[in-house]
Amino acid sequence: MEGGGNRAGGAAGTDAQPERRSLLGCGCGGAVALVLAVIVGLAWYGYRQGDRFREVLADPESRAAASREVLGYRELPPGYHPMGGFSVPFVMEMAMLSDREPGPGETVEGPEDAFGRRGFVLMATRSRGGREDELREYFRGERASATFFEEIDRLFASEEALGRGRVEAGGAEVLYVAERGRMELGGAGEPTVLTRLLVECGGDSRLRTALWFEPTPAEGGGYQGTPADEAALRAFLDHFRLCGS
Repeated sequence: MEGGGNRAGGAAGTDAQPERRSLLGCGCGGAVALVLAVIVGLAWYGYRQGDRFREVLADPESRAAASREVLGYRELPPGYHPMGGFSVPFVMEMAMLSDREPGPGETVEGPEDAFGRRGFVLMATRSRGGREDELREYFRGERASATFFEEIDRLFASEEALGRGRVEAGGAEVLYVAERGRMELGGAGEPTVLTRLLVECGGDSRLRTALWFEPTPAEGGGYQGTPADEAALRAFLDHFRLCGS
């Protein structure tokens, strides 16, 4: 185990509109997607990329190209599909992967409509003041929370810390914090394993963060193969070039 700290281990609704799977009705995925929408919303709306992003989301080839441009993968982890992304030169870039593959002619309206029960989002933004120091303290366990994740903390009710540490993966050093909990959205959501990531890329001045989430395994099933499993985390991230393609 590189960097150590991971305690996880062990063995591995009905849609409101049948023709269109909506995240708002699928527990964990819907709640986490809304959290992710908050995170990417500043970039999406604040940088006025909404129209372009919608165009990317509406076209399968564009979704794949945009995701690949940011993540630099040759092939995706099993069960995941490109859900697009976008870049604002010298400011930020973002990419999303989902377990949901839209059907022919199905329109993905935005981040809040992009996920099923599993997903991965990576963002690289221009450095802002002391956020990196605060984040590193959080990932090292020197502080209980980080303001960067405050929107997530409003909706994610953590029930157990599953591990923290660092891995070498995807061409980068990655700090991680894994938790088990529930996403709160007008009531208890589906149990979720959520891992937050800080990607270190040497002299790169951008701040790179990511989230990987999947449902909590059935009771007694352990966390092997989930985002809380360091070996699974390393294998998942090794599909990408996290410091740029």
